[in-house]
Amino acid sequence: MTPAEMIAELDAALLAAGSTVKLRKTNTAVGQVTVRARVRFYKPDEIAGIIQQGDSKVVLSPTGLEVFGVPPQNGFVVVDGAPRRIIAPNPITIDDTLVRIELQVRG
Repeated sequence: MTPAEMIAELDAALLAAGSTVKLRKTNTAVGQVTVRARVRFYKPDEIAGIIQQGDSKVVLSPTGLEVFGVPPQNGFVVVDGAPRRIIAPNPITIDDTLVRIELQVRG
């Protein structure tokens, strides 16, 4: 599977089963972008290290983030109107192409 095919597959999955969130580099609406994402709480067996109970995992596609870029640590994801702080961004690349972004968020 090529990186483009992986991104297209993720885009389709997020469109079908994701939700709309807003990404912010700071806790203001200036420069925010709206994207589709998969948001879920971590499972009990995933809570270790810096992951705390109540943290969420947010999966994003790079589609629509060409100007915004990878959301930064200490940026914010607004889910259902509530800003959540990004604890750890994890960009995933295949063949030097960004294909997926996973965020650990808190709040």
